[in-house]
Amino acid sequence: MIVVAGKNNIAVHALKKLINIVGKENLTVLTNKAESAVNGWQQSLKLTAQDLGIREESIESIDKSGVSIFLSLEYDQLIDPEAFSFASLYNFHFSYLPKYKGMYTSVWPIINGDLESAVTLHEIDSGIDTGDIFSQKKFYIDEKDRSQDLYNKHIQNAMLLFDEKIEEIISGNIESKPQPSYKSSYFSKSSINFSRLTINTHCTAWELKRQVYAYTFRVFQIPTIRNRPIVEVEITDTKSKQKPGTIISDNDSLITLSTIDYDVVLYQDKLNEALYWISKNEHENFKNYFKNIAGINDRNALGISPLICSAIYGNLKSIEFLVQNGANPNDRDYKGKSALMYAVDYSLKSGDNRVLEKLLKLGADPTAKDFREKSIFDYITANEARKLKL
Repeated sequence: MIVVAGKNNIAVHALKKLINIVGKENLTVLTNKAESAVNGWQQSLKLTAQDLGIREESIESIDKSGVSIFLSLEYDQLIDPEAFSFASLYNFHFSYLPKYKGMYTSVWPIINGDLESAVTLHEIDSGIDTGDIFSQKKFYIDEKDRSQDLYNKHIQNAMLLFDEKIEEIISGNIESKPQPSYKSSYFSKSSINFSRLTINTHCTAWELKRQVYAYTFRVFQIPTIRNRPIVEVEITDTKSKQKPGTIISDNDSLITLSTIDYDVVLYQDKLNEALYWISKNEHENFKNYFKNIAGINDRNALGISPLICSAIYGNLKSIEFLVQNGANPNDRDYKGKSALMYAVDYSLKSGDNRVLEKLLKLGADPTAKDFREKSIFDYITANEARKLKL
């Protein structure tokens, strides 16, 4: 029996992949304690298991002697290897081990200004993320990435690593190496108190910006300074002359603040206003709020990003502007519906194919599937496909 333990899109991806390889009768799911059978900003492993008819158990009730492979994918429980004496135990950890063992692996690299991260496939031993390493998939961290962006990159690269290594995992034909002690680090759950999160303004401009980016994860929190939600920090060329943390000027959209070295402009959260102007096809007004959002991939509670909003309302100028500034042309909402799928809806409703054509030209994939495993062609007729020139 193979156990898939964890949460979010990576665990759901692994479960669906394994069904095609070993069959659902050979699978069991363990979900995290806070897991609910509701899809939100990530897919629910519990709901997916129920929909697919996969049995769910708990770490306490499962017959450990019957487990051959245990896969931890964002699982929130510590595993005792001795209790699973007949199993091969693997964890997909979201960091470039030996760095960042433990918690908040999408926060610390942003705070520290790291240029890369990785997903590490390693053996589960009696320590915390200390097991031998089987494989790692590295990727770059963009200077503009917030913690929410880094987490999504961890998820995406974990999926790729899983797909690359699952056959080796099942066959047992996989080699490992001990973790080095050099640059090894660990952070516990208490290393950051998110219930009383504060931004230290008695620091350099660069350090302040790193804090704002590291703590920006809209699903959980937007950091505040002077009780204002801050989503962007612009470091000026003006050397600070006043005490660090002093407000030099402010208005409804931004604050100018002194630091140890350079003054900074802090942009207040205006995501709803930005999406509003996109919906009105007022591109110039949207651009005025471009720095008042938490990065190019920011999205509201429904998973609607500026690019998706542009596709919904047929805003050609905003689509081109956003992709040129790093937006993913294959961006999806929290149900997996892509910007291109929204563009199809707009084209069929309006008779205007320009938004659809623009996204395709910019790299959108018409064969991409949503979380129901359906592509555009599953939702439109052959006649509509011809009309859309798909």
